[in-house]
Amino acid sequence: MSDPLLLVHGDDGFEIDRELAGFARRIGAADRVEIIAERSPDEAALDRTLLEAASVGMFGVHLAVLRQPIRAAGRSNAATDKLLSLVSELPHGAALALAEMRPSRDANKPPALLARLADAVLARGGAVEVRMAPRRGQLQAWIRSHAEEFGARIEPRAAAMLAERIGGMVTETDVERGEQTRIAFGELAKLATYVGDRPIDADAVELLVADTSPASIYAITNAIDRRDPRLAAAALGRALEEGQPVLRILAAIGGRISDLIVTRDLLARDAPPQEIARRVGRNNIRMAERLAEASRRYGSAELEAMLHGLFETDLAIKSNASEPEPAITAWLGEHLLGRERPSRARAG
Repeated sequence: MSDPLLLVHGDDGFEIDRELAGFARRIGAADRVEIIAERSPDEAALDRTLLEAASVGMFGVHLAVLRQPIRAAGRSNAATDKLLSLVSELPHGAALALAEMRPSRDANKPPALLARLADAVLARGGAVEVRMAPRRGQLQAWIRSHAEEFGARIEPRAAAMLAERIGGMVTETDVERGEQTRIAFGELAKLATYVGDRPIDADAVELLVADTSPASIYAITNAIDRRDPRLAAAALGRALEEGQPVLRILAAIGGRISDLIVTRDLLARDAPPQEIARRVGRNNIRMAERLAEASRRYGSAELEAMLHGLFETDLAIKSNASEPEPAITAWLGEHLLGRERPSRARAG
Protein backbone atom coordinates (compact mmCIF):
# COMPACT_ATOMS: atom_id res chain seq x y z
CA MET A 1 0.00 0.00 0.00
CA SER A 2 1.77 3.13 -1.21
CA ASP A 3 -0.28 5.52 0.92
CA PRO A 4 -1.66 4.84 4.44
CA LEU A 5 -5.23 5.02 3.16
CA LEU A 6 -8.17 2.72 3.91
CA LEU A 7 -11.87 2.48 3.08
CA VAL A 8 -13.75 -0.13 5.07
CA HIS A 9 -17.47 -0.58 4.69
CA GLY A 10 -20.26 -3.06 5.40
CA ASP A 11 -22.87 -3.78 8.07
CA ASP A 12 -20.63 -5.44 10.69
CA GLY A 13 -19.74 -2.73 13.18
CA PHE A 14 -17.48 -4.96 15.25
CA GLU A 15 -15.37 -6.14 12.32
CA ILE A 16 -15.19 -2.61 10.90
CA ASP A 17 -13.76 -1.42 14.22
CA ARG A 18 -11.28 -4.32 14.26
CA GLU A 19 -10.14 -3.49 10.74
CA LEU A 20 -9.57 0.14 11.77
CA ALA A 21 -7.54 -1.00 14.79
CA GLY A 22 -5.49 -3.35 12.63
CA PHE A 23 -4.86 -0.61 10.07
CA ALA A 24 -3.64 1.73 12.81
CA ARG A 25 -1.20 -0.95 14.02
CA ARG A 26 0.07 -1.71 10.51
CA ILE A 27 0.93 1.91 9.75
CA GLY A 28 2.37 2.50 13.22
CA ALA A 29 -0.12 5.22 14.17
CA ALA A 30 1.00 6.95 17.35
CA ASP A 31 -2.35 8.67 17.78
CA ARG A 32 -5.77 8.63 16.17
CA VAL A 33 -8.59 11.14 15.93
CA GLU A 34 -12.12 10.25 14.85
CA ILE A 35 -14.52 12.55 13.03
CA ILE A 36 -18.15 11.49 12.80
CA ALA A 37 -20.51 12.95 10.20
CA GLU A 38 -23.47 14.15 12.24
CA ARG A 39 -25.64 15.52 9.45
CA SER A 40 -26.07 15.10 5.73
CA PRO A 41 -24.30 16.79 4.12
CA ASP A 42 -21.62 17.67 6.66
CA GLU A 43 -18.91 19.73 4.96
CA ALA A 44 -17.54 20.77 8.34
CA ALA A 45 -16.67 17.13 9.07
CA LEU A 46 -14.96 16.84 5.68
CA ASP A 47 -12.96 20.02 6.29
CA ARG A 48 -11.87 18.82 9.71
CA THR A 49 -10.88 15.43 8.28
CA LEU A 50 -8.66 17.10 5.69
CA LEU A 51 -7.02 19.20 8.39
CA GLU A 52 -6.44 16.22 10.70
CA ALA A 53 -5.15 13.94 7.93
CA ALA A 54 -2.62 16.55 6.83
CA SER A 55 -1.37 17.06 10.39
CA VAL A 56 2.00 15.58 11.33
CA GLY A 57 2.17 13.63 14.55
CA MET A 58 4.85 14.58 17.02
CA PHE A 59 5.78 11.01 17.92
CA GLY A 60 4.69 9.05 14.85
CA VAL A 61 1.91 8.71 12.28
CA HIS A 62 -1.22 10.75 13.00
CA LEU A 63 -4.28 8.84 11.77
CA ALA A 64 -7.53 10.61 10.88
CA VAL A 65 -10.67 8.45 10.76
CA LEU A 66 -13.83 9.74 9.12
CA ARG A 67 -16.92 7.74 9.99
CA GLN A 68 -19.90 7.75 7.63
CA PRO A 69 -18.25 9.56 4.70
CA ILE A 70 -21.27 8.89 2.47
CA ARG A 71 -23.48 10.68 4.97
CA ALA A 72 -21.00 13.55 5.06
CA ALA A 73 -21.32 13.93 1.29
CA GLY A 74 -25.09 13.55 1.30
CA ARG A 75 -26.86 14.74 -1.83
CA SER A 76 -24.66 17.80 -2.16
CA ASN A 77 -22.49 17.99 -5.27
CA ALA A 78 -20.09 20.30 -3.46
CA ALA A 79 -19.73 17.93 -0.51
CA THR A 80 -19.34 14.95 -2.84
CA ASP A 81 -16.53 16.67 -4.70
CA LYS A 82 -14.92 17.57 -1.40
CA LEU A 83 -15.06 13.93 -0.23
CA LEU A 84 -13.51 12.59 -3.43
CA SER A 85 -10.83 15.28 -3.46
CA LEU A 86 -10.07 14.46 0.18
CA VAL A 87 -8.79 11.13 -1.16
CA SER A 88 -7.39 12.14 -4.56
CA GLU A 89 -5.52 15.17 -3.19
CA LEU A 90 -4.45 13.69 0.13
CA PRO A 91 -0.86 14.76 0.85
CA HIS A 92 1.65 11.94 0.55
CA GLY A 93 2.44 10.54 3.95
CA ALA A 94 -0.89 11.59 5.42
CA ALA A 95 -2.87 8.78 7.06
CA LEU A 96 -6.61 8.50 6.48
CA ALA A 97 -9.25 5.86 7.12
CA LEU A 98 -12.86 6.06 5.94
CA ALA A 99 -15.41 3.84 7.69
CA GLU A 100 -18.92 3.49 6.27
CA MET A 101 -21.36 1.46 8.38
CA ARG A 102 -24.45 0.59 6.35
CA PRO A 103 -27.83 -0.82 7.43
CA SER A 104 -28.15 -4.58 7.01
CA ARG A 105 -31.31 -4.18 4.94
CA ASP A 106 -29.32 -2.13 2.40
CA ALA A 107 -26.12 -4.14 2.58
CA ASN A 108 -26.51 -5.56 -0.91
CA LYS A 109 -27.55 -2.21 -2.41
CA PRO A 110 -24.53 0.05 -1.94
CA PRO A 111 -24.92 3.67 -3.05
CA ALA A 112 -23.23 4.71 -6.27
CA LEU A 113 -20.98 7.14 -4.41
CA LEU A 114 -19.47 4.27 -2.43
CA ALA A 115 -18.15 2.70 -5.66
CA ARG A 116 -16.70 6.05 -6.77
CA LEU A 117 -15.05 6.49 -3.38
CA ALA A 118 -13.59 2.97 -3.54
CA ASP A 119 -12.15 3.67 -6.99
CA ALA A 120 -10.55 6.88 -5.70
CA VAL A 121 -8.98 5.03 -2.75
CA LEU A 122 -7.60 2.28 -4.99
CA ALA A 123 -6.23 4.87 -7.44
CA ARG A 124 -4.16 6.34 -4.61
CA GLY A 125 -2.81 2.92 -3.69
CA GLY A 126 -5.07 2.56 -0.68
CA ALA A 127 -7.01 -0.52 0.43
CA VAL A 128 -10.73 -1.22 0.31
CA GLU A 129 -12.16 -3.78 2.73
CA VAL A 130 -15.72 -5.08 3.04
CA ARG A 131 -16.94 -6.38 6.39
CA MET A 132 -20.38 -8.01 6.26
CA ALA A 133 -22.12 -9.52 9.27
CA PRO A 134 -22.74 -13.28 9.15
CA ARG A 135 -26.15 -14.21 7.78
CA ARG A 136 -28.39 -17.07 8.86
CA GLY A 137 -26.39 -20.25 9.30
CA GLN A 138 -23.04 -18.43 9.22
CA LEU A 139 -22.84 -17.13 12.77
CA GLN A 140 -22.15 -20.56 14.30
CA ALA A 141 -18.94 -20.93 12.26
CA TRP A 142 -17.95 -17.36 13.21
CA ILE A 143 -18.48 -18.19 16.89
CA ARG A 144 -16.42 -21.39 16.71
CA SER A 145 -13.48 -19.69 15.00
CA HIS A 146 -13.45 -16.68 17.32
CA ALA A 147 -13.65 -18.81 20.45
CA GLU A 148 -10.06 -19.76 19.65
CA GLU A 149 -9.00 -16.15 20.30
CA PHE A 150 -9.74 -16.82 23.98
CA GLY A 151 -7.98 -20.19 23.91
CA ALA A 152 -11.37 -21.83 24.31
CA ARG A 153 -13.25 -24.56 22.50
CA ILE A 154 -17.01 -24.37 22.12
CA GLU A 155 -19.15 -27.44 21.56
CA PRO A 156 -21.32 -27.47 18.40
CA ARG A 157 -24.59 -27.49 20.37
CA ALA A 158 -23.38 -24.56 22.50
CA ALA A 159 -22.35 -22.59 19.38
CA ALA A 160 -25.79 -23.21 17.86
CA MET A 161 -27.54 -22.09 21.05
CA LEU A 162 -25.40 -18.96 21.34
CA ALA A 163 -26.04 -18.06 17.70
CA GLU A 164 -29.77 -18.53 18.19
CA ARG A 165 -29.90 -16.43 21.34
CA ILE A 166 -28.32 -13.42 19.66
CA GLY A 167 -30.44 -13.68 16.52
CA GLY A 168 -28.18 -15.67 14.22
CA MET A 169 -31.04 -17.88 13.07
CA VAL A 170 -33.42 -15.05 12.22
CA THR A 171 -34.24 -15.27 8.52
CA GLU A 172 -36.03 -11.95 7.99
CA THR A 173 -34.24 -9.38 5.88
CA ASP A 174 -35.29 -6.30 7.87
CA VAL A 175 -33.29 -7.09 11.02
CA GLU A 176 -30.12 -5.18 11.79
CA ARG A 177 -27.14 -7.51 12.20
CA GLY A 178 -24.46 -4.87 12.67
CA GLU A 179 -23.84 -5.58 16.36
CA GLN A 180 -24.36 -9.35 16.40
CA THR A 181 -20.67 -10.22 16.15
CA ARG A 182 -19.80 -7.67 18.85
CA ILE A 183 -22.36 -9.27 21.14
CA ALA A 184 -21.11 -12.76 20.24
CA PHE A 185 -17.49 -11.77 20.97
CA GLY A 186 -18.45 -10.33 24.34
CA GLU A 187 -20.44 -13.43 25.24
CA LEU A 188 -17.50 -15.65 24.23
CA ALA A 189 -15.20 -13.69 26.52
CA LYS A 190 -17.64 -14.16 29.40
CA LEU A 191 -18.15 -17.85 28.67
CA ALA A 192 -14.44 -18.57 28.31
CA THR A 193 -13.75 -16.96 31.69
CA TYR A 194 -16.56 -18.95 33.29
CA VAL A 195 -15.59 -22.42 32.01
CA GLY A 196 -11.84 -22.04 32.45
CA ASP A 197 -10.08 -25.04 30.93
CA ARG A 198 -13.32 -26.85 30.09
CA PRO A 199 -15.04 -26.61 26.71
CA ILE A 200 -17.92 -24.16 26.50
CA ASP A 201 -21.04 -26.32 26.63
CA ALA A 202 -24.77 -25.70 26.22
CA ASP A 203 -25.30 -25.55 30.00
CA ALA A 204 -22.92 -22.58 30.25
CA VAL A 205 -24.72 -20.78 27.42
CA GLU A 206 -28.09 -21.52 29.03
CA LEU A 207 -26.87 -20.07 32.32
CA LEU A 208 -25.04 -16.95 31.14
CA VAL A 209 -26.47 -15.78 27.80
CA ALA A 210 -29.79 -13.93 27.58
CA ASP A 211 -31.99 -14.01 24.49
CA THR A 212 -31.28 -10.81 22.53
CA SER A 213 -32.75 -11.78 19.15
CA PRO A 214 -33.29 -8.66 17.04
CA ALA A 215 -36.76 -7.41 16.24
CA SER A 216 -38.34 -7.88 12.84
CA ILE A 217 -41.70 -6.80 11.51
CA TYR A 218 -41.39 -9.57 8.95
CA ALA A 219 -41.16 -12.03 11.84
CA ILE A 220 -44.61 -10.89 13.01
CA THR A 221 -46.21 -11.32 9.59
CA ASN A 222 -44.43 -14.63 9.08
CA ALA A 223 -45.83 -15.90 12.39
CA ILE A 224 -49.29 -14.80 11.27
CA ASP A 225 -48.75 -16.73 8.03
CA ARG A 226 -47.96 -19.84 10.06
CA ARG A 227 -50.77 -19.12 12.52
CA ASP A 228 -48.30 -19.44 15.37
CA PRO A 229 -49.49 -17.34 18.34
CA ARG A 230 -46.35 -17.96 20.42
CA LEU A 231 -43.99 -16.75 17.70
CA ALA A 232 -46.25 -13.81 16.87
CA ALA A 233 -46.35 -12.66 20.49
CA ALA A 234 -42.57 -13.03 20.88
CA ALA A 235 -41.87 -11.16 17.63
CA LEU A 236 -44.29 -8.37 18.57
CA GLY A 237 -42.70 -8.08 22.01
CA ARG A 238 -39.21 -7.71 20.52
CA ALA A 239 -40.42 -5.14 18.01
CA LEU A 240 -42.06 -3.05 20.73
CA GLU A 241 -39.02 -3.32 23.02
CA GLU A 242 -36.79 -2.02 20.22
CA GLY A 243 -39.10 0.93 19.61
CA GLN A 244 -40.58 -0.07 16.26
CA PRO A 245 -43.46 2.35 15.53
CA VAL A 246 -46.78 0.67 16.29
CA LEU A 247 -48.47 2.25 13.26
CA ARG A 248 -45.78 0.78 11.04
CA ILE A 249 -46.41 -2.65 12.56
CA LEU A 250 -50.14 -2.23 12.03
CA ALA A 251 -49.59 -1.28 8.40
CA ALA A 252 -47.43 -4.36 7.80
CA ILE A 253 -49.96 -6.69 9.43
CA GLY A 254 -52.84 -5.04 7.57
CA GLY A 255 -51.06 -5.45 4.27
CA ARG A 256 -50.44 -9.13 4.93
CA ILE A 257 -54.02 -9.86 6.00
CA SER A 258 -55.34 -8.02 2.93
CA ASP A 259 -53.09 -10.22 0.78
CA LEU A 260 -54.43 -13.34 2.51
CA ILE A 261 -58.02 -12.25 1.88
CA VAL A 262 -57.33 -11.63 -1.82
CA THR A 263 -55.41 -14.91 -2.09
CA ARG A 264 -58.23 -16.87 -0.50
CA ASP A 265 -60.75 -15.33 -2.93
CA LEU A 266 -58.49 -16.16 -5.89
CA LEU A 267 -58.13 -19.76 -4.73
CA ALA A 268 -61.90 -20.03 -4.36
CA ARG A 269 -62.28 -19.37 -8.07
CA ASP A 270 -59.34 -21.61 -9.03
CA ALA A 271 -57.08 -18.77 -10.16
CA PRO A 272 -53.74 -20.04 -11.51
CA PRO A 273 -50.53 -19.44 -9.51
CA GLN A 274 -49.38 -16.86 -12.08
CA GLU A 275 -52.43 -14.68 -11.38
CA ILE A 276 -51.93 -14.96 -7.62
CA ALA A 277 -48.29 -14.02 -8.10
CA ARG A 278 -49.27 -11.01 -10.19
CA ARG A 279 -51.98 -9.81 -7.80
CA VAL A 280 -50.36 -10.32 -4.39
CA GLY A 281 -46.96 -11.98 -4.82
CA ARG A 282 -45.05 -9.24 -6.63
CA ASN A 283 -44.74 -11.66 -9.58
CA ASN A 284 -42.95 -14.14 -7.33
CA ILE A 285 -44.37 -17.67 -7.66
CA ARG A 286 -42.78 -18.81 -4.38
CA MET A 287 -44.38 -15.90 -2.55
CA ALA A 288 -47.72 -16.73 -4.16
CA GLU A 289 -47.43 -20.34 -2.99
CA ARG A 290 -46.57 -19.20 0.51
CA LEU A 291 -49.59 -16.87 0.65
CA ALA A 292 -51.83 -19.61 -0.69
CA GLU A 293 -50.65 -21.99 2.03
CA ALA A 294 -51.10 -19.33 4.72
CA SER A 295 -54.59 -18.34 3.55
CA ARG A 296 -55.80 -21.92 3.98
CA ARG A 297 -55.06 -21.71 7.71
CA TYR A 298 -57.82 -19.14 8.21
CA GLY A 299 -61.49 -18.86 7.40
CA SER A 300 -62.78 -15.95 5.34
CA ALA A 301 -64.78 -14.58 8.27
CA GLU A 302 -61.70 -14.74 10.50
CA LEU A 303 -59.58 -12.73 8.09
CA GLU A 304 -62.33 -10.13 7.66
CA ALA A 305 -62.64 -9.82 11.44
CA MET A 306 -58.87 -9.45 11.81
CA LEU A 307 -58.76 -6.69 9.21
CA HIS A 308 -61.74 -4.90 10.76
CA GLY A 309 -60.06 -5.19 14.17
CA LEU A 310 -56.91 -3.59 12.78
CA PHE A 311 -58.98 -0.71 11.42
CA GLU A 312 -60.54 -0.16 14.86
CA THR A 313 -57.12 -0.39 16.53
CA ASP A 314 -55.65 2.15 14.13
CA LEU A 315 -58.59 4.50 14.75
CA ALA A 316 -58.32 4.13 18.54
CA ILE A 317 -54.61 5.02 18.44
CA LYS A 318 -55.00 7.99 16.11
CA SER A 319 -57.93 9.39 18.10
CA ASN A 320 -55.99 8.97 21.37
CA ALA A 321 -58.65 6.60 22.68
CA SER A 322 -55.96 4.01 23.39
CA GLU A 323 -52.22 3.91 23.86
CA PRO A 324 -50.45 2.26 20.89
CA GLU A 325 -48.74 -0.70 22.57
CA PRO A 326 -51.74 -1.90 24.62
CA ALA A 327 -53.96 -1.47 21.55
CA ILE A 328 -51.91 -3.68 19.24
CA THR A 329 -51.29 -6.21 22.00
CA ALA A 330 -55.04 -6.41 22.59
CA TRP A 331 -55.63 -6.96 18.86
CA LEU A 332 -53.13 -9.82 18.82
CA GLY A 333 -54.69 -11.35 21.92
CA GLU A 334 -58.21 -11.21 20.52
CA HIS A 335 -57.58 -12.29 16.97
CA LEU A 336 -54.69 -14.73 17.24
CA LEU A 337 -53.84 -15.69 20.81
CA GLY A 338 -57.48 -16.00 21.82
CA ARG A 339 -58.55 -18.20 18.94
CA GLU A 340 -57.85 -21.90 18.73
CA ARG A 341 -56.38 -23.10 15.48
CA PRO A 342 -59.27 -24.62 13.51
CA SER A 343 -59.17 -28.18 12.32
CA ARG A 344 -57.90 -28.93 8.81
CA ALA A 345 -61.47 -29.57 7.70
CA ARG A 346 -62.78 -26.26 9.01
CA ALA A 347 -59.79 -24.33 7.69
CA GLY A 348 -60.32 -25.78 4.24
